[in-house]
Amino acid sequence: MNIILNELPEDLDNKKMWVYEEEPELFSKYSQIPYNNHISHVIQENNNITEVIQVIQENKKNNDKKSNDKKEMPMELIIKHTSSCMKMRNEIYEKLVSFISQPEFSKAFGVKKSAEIIGALSNNRWNQSMALFISFLLDANVIYKEKSYLFNKDKNKIEISVM
Repeated sequence: MNIILNELPEDLDNKKMWVYEEEPELFSKYSQIPYNNHISHVIQENNNITEVIQVIQENKKNNDKKSNDKKEMPMELIIKHTSSCMKMRNEIYEKLVSFISQPEFSKAFGVKKSAEIIGALSNNRWNQSMALFISFLLDANVIYKEKSYLFNKDKNKIEISVM
């Protein structure tokens, strides 16, 4: 214990301890502590506030680019286009599963597609059958993976694009 205490720095300032500064990318990859080397160096070396603000804005832009890649999930899309609220999500899910489980639905879509739709609903993920089901449910043209899914060509009201 004395060996460890002897190696600790005596002055405890705001500098992070136990940071592998030779390779900050390696440290940030395997550490749970976010280490933003750019901001700390700008703040320590320059007291110019405009430069600090620019660096923070650049980091926000990079974070925004990562968050914009997130696509809308099927249940969120159904709730949004049916003017429902997220509090009713479980009730909507139960009603959709009971609707899909009816024999008339299986006759129209087939047993395999019905099973794929229920699986996609329960996991809240996209597949071709889910795109076709949303097209049927909302009377919309659903574009999924650059392919158009349209259940009824006569009732095409809106176009929904899913990445």
